[in-house]
Amino acid sequence: MIPSVSGGVGHISRTGVLARALRRLDPGVSVEYVLDAGRLRPFNIAAVMQMGYRPRLLPARTRDNRDAVAQACLDDADVIVDDSMRYLVPLRACLPRAAWVSVPMYPVGDELFDDWPCLEQTDAVIWAYAPLVERPAELDLVADKLAVTGPFLDMGEVPEREAARAALGITAPFVAYAPRGFPFGLIFGHRALHAAIEGVAALRRGAHPELQLHLMAVKNPGELRGIAGVPDTLPDWVVVHGLAPQAEALARMRAADILLAEGSSTMHEGASLGTPMVLIPGPIAETLNLARALARHRGAHSVEPDDTTPEALARAFAAVLDDRTEAAAMAARARAAVTVGGGAEAAAQLVLRVAAEHRARRAARGEAV
Repeated sequence: MIPSVSGGVGHISRTGVLARALRRLDPGVSVEYVLDAGRLRPFNIAAVMQMGYRPRLLPARTRDNRDAVAQACLDDADVIVDDSMRYLVPLRACLPRAAWVSVPMYPVGDELFDDWPCLEQTDAVIWAYAPLVERPAELDLVADKLAVTGPFLDMGEVPEREAARAALGITAPFVAYAPRGFPFGLIFGHRALHAAIEGVAALRRGAHPELQLHLMAVKNPGELRGIAGVPDTLPDWVVVHGLAPQAEALARMRAADILLAEGSSTMHEGASLGTPMVLIPGPIAETLNLARALARHRGAHSVEPDDTTPEALARAFAAVLDDRTEAAAMAARARAAVTVGGGAEAAAQLVLRVAAEHRARRAARGEAV
């Protein structure tokens, strides 16, 4: 697995779901993680290790060391799955044993068109988004390789809401939000955090005095200090959690009264868990399109990045807390919208088939497998 590690942990968690699906289908499968050191945000190493993997680091490549580096990191692979790392596909020339599957993210600009020659060199391309998000026309250029699976989701072992709350020792109502090192930049991230804290504070002064804010996936608590409008000493109703194993993080998301989501992986996970969501999409096309689609589908409340203020979030939080029947219906609509297409199981079946077909072709040519 080669996930993107230049932003948040969404690509790591998505490949983690795929890895678990592969192991369920074939317990003999061994999964390794390779992270590109040149584009690495260090907390992503901890995120991979939380899943039980010790990642290999892919160092910078030069014309002189390219083959040796690629082979040292990847030559034992039967199949390589990159998540939004298709710029590494040319390394296939150094790795004849391995098949290659690419999982692109929704394009930020025109990079999906610019990179289609890389996708053309793969064995398969997986589009892992819900049907309510329009598929980019650029993928028609690799239609013969394309598999549409829907999001990779794995919620089967997550306890139901009340059981999750009991297991985590939670009694008060709370909003869950994962700053995750501010992957959409400090301007957006600081505005979102300020709005979340002050939005909850406004409700605590009114009809919801017991409401809490749980901040998840905070690798370094120091990143929460020095932010305009955010006190360096947080009030006791703001509960800070570090990086946690995926099972614990998903249980906390299910236990929440409201999930405040900014990234597409969190939106997909929250929808699948059935937790009412307020969306503050990061300012890129992927998250904006998914949030707007969920809002059109009446599956979530969504606040545009430039409109993310304490007042806007307080209104959205109150809409969920003050009408639990409609909030449950909203969450059910979101769940129905994202749990389609076969997801991780379909993607895992494809990965195993691609690997087997690649080995068979090499064997037929008398090459080492």
